[in-house]
Amino acid sequence: MTVEIRKLTPALAEDYARFFETTHHYGRDDTRCYCVTWCGDNVYDNGGSHWYDSPDERRAHAIQRVKDGDIQGYLAYHEGEIVGWCNANTKSDCKAGVNYIRNEAGFPLDECREGEKVKLIFCYAVAPKVQRKGVATELLQFICQDAAAEGYDCVETYINSQFTDPVHDYKGPLAMYEKNGFTVRAERDGKTVVRKALK
Repeated sequence: MTVEIRKLTPALAEDYARFFETTHHYGRDDTRCYCVTWCGDNVYDNGGSHWYDSPDERRAHAIQRVKDGDIQGYLAYHEGEIVGWCNANTKSDCKAGVNYIRNEAGFPLDECREGEKVKLIFCYAVAPKVQRKGVATELLQFICQDAAAEGYDCVETYINSQFTDPVHDYKGPLAMYEKNGFTVRAERDGKTVVRKALK
């Protein structure tokens, strides 16, 4: 299967939102998250929840955050249609997301060393009709190439082996990362941090 990977830009904000509205990527018909969890320091400033009061409010916040550059990542297109998404951003720019992953989800994360530039992969969403056809792998490979070209030191992501259902298994399998040069950096209670050095 051939896909084209595009970096998310403000010009693609509506395409991005439409993907969540037309693709029930977790096998459910109510998953309009718009991937607003991981961005910005003030993502929880509406009373402690990133979900907001309604899908329409989440959509409006997502569109604005894409335009502001808070939500970053990559879209996979097949025959002109978005079939996949990966949220990937700079670790030092994602304090809210990093704090959630460390403190609430319980991953054993390290702080970035001074001058270290780390690209974080937070989650994937792949349309059901193309799942298990290599879309996530192509996104991962493209992200690593793009991060290397932009001077990142490494790419990092988090895997929770306790999740066995598609609703929660949005990080990608460990085997995919290992096949693409990632190694385990830390592990605790089934929660694994993996990294790939780019330099």
